[in-house]
Amino acid sequence: MKYISHFFNLNKLYKLIEPIDLSTVDGRSKERKRRIKLTALSSATLKILSMAVPLLTLGMTYSYLNPEVYGLWSAVTTFFALFAFSDLGLGNGLQTKLSQAQGRDDLELCNKIISNTFFILLAITLLLLLIFLSIFWFCDWAALMNSQNSETMVIAASVVFVIVVPKLLSIPVAIIQRTQLALQEGYRSDMWGIVGYVINLISIIIIVKFEFGKLTLLAFTSFLPFVVSAVNMFVYFNFQRKELKIKYKLFNFQMSKSLLSLGIFFSILSILTTIGISMDTFIVAKTCNLKEAGSFSIIYKVATIFSAIVTILSAPLWGANGEALARGDVDWVKSNTKKTSMIMGMTSIAIVIVFLSLNKFIFNLWLGEEFEFSFGTLFWLSIMQVLLAFISPYFMILNALGEIKIQILLFALYTPITIALKYYLSLIYGITVIPMIGSITYLFFIVLWVYYFANKKINKYKFESTLT
Repeated sequence: MKYISHFFNLNKLYKLIEPIDLSTVDGRSKERKRRIKLTALSSATLKILSMAVPLLTLGMTYSYLNPEVYGLWSAVTTFFALFAFSDLGLGNGLQTKLSQAQGRDDLELCNKIISNTFFILLAITLLLLLIFLSIFWFCDWAALMNSQNSETMVIAASVVFVIVVPKLLSIPVAIIQRTQLALQEGYRSDMWGIVGYVINLISIIIIVKFEFGKLTLLAFTSFLPFVVSAVNMFVYFNFQRKELKIKYKLFNFQMSKSLLSLGIFFSILSILTTIGISMDTFIVAKTCNLKEAGSFSIIYKVATIFSAIVTILSAPLWGANGEALARGDVDWVKSNTKKTSMIMGMTSIAIVIVFLSLNKFIFNLWLGEEFEFSFGTLFWLSIMQVLLAFISPYFMILNALGEIKIQILLFALYTPITIALKYYLSLIYGITVIPMIGSITYLFFIVLWVYYFANKKINKYKFESTLT
């Protein structure tokens, strides 16, 4: 038994689950690290499931729905992905403000921030639902989605409805994930997400096996994330953290205005970041051809798997940094950020070296020898992932401090310049120049300056905290 316990490291696992005394600086430091590790572990599990479940169910859903209905489902889902920005950045603003309030041990302020954010998001949701329902009844969705066969024409409107409505309903309940991340309890959301994916997998098998219908399958898979978040929210605010329960009487116009203002800045930043980093496949399609765009999109998706590691490890830092800075534990933020950045940077370099060494074997095994791709393109896409891994923890310092205008300024310069250079130089030099320009401009416009500003702001914060 002794050897088994040692092999599975049960003692370390127990320490990961067991809370730590928060009355000392050392205790708070250990508790933050414990929660970061716990959230990273649960996020990694969730990420694996989020990739595995769609792969496991792809064959049965594709054949059950038929190619055109499956294509309709994918098209509608992709088109309405714009709802990712519909919360106006309030989720990010909540994460910053709430982590700071937690660091001050101000439960009343935490409660006000959560309640005000929820009711703003609820108002946005009701407005969007009203607009959608007003348009829905007058649109010929079959023609709009280019439906070809009679079955797809009949269910086109219903497919749009069962996909869009739960996405809109999810806007206010998504507050629970942001709340738990801000309070360094992201592992709670991850566990609910894991349960959701397991239920989704089992349900798809049952629906397909017993032929409950195509719309049943689409409706269930669309509404399930909303239901899981809603149940998580109900349990959390009514049983786990009753002191933070959402209350209408806490709604305050001035606080809502402040949260909305910060949220809009986050929203602008998200749009600039998405356009600046994620438009490469579109540029390839415009400057080269669709065949190369297809090939590029595949290696782009493979390379960006590394970004999943970055997100898993850096996301918990946001809430931890905000809480630590509010308590004056500035040295912890500086040392932990530096350590995490080096670990993530070196890990991504190691992964990239192994991947680039085995790239032909991997792609031949996965897609066959007929798949053609440029090693130079793959190399520069991988370099970009290394840069993202290194600088991501420093972004978490700026986010925790609410320093969003600096980031907007940097991306307002980076995005148009890099898009223009990628477009015009790819016309001359071809596809490889696109990720090369992206990596070089990201290094000089973003990485170096974010590193500089994060250190400058944290040192200034430390100096001002010593005066007070």
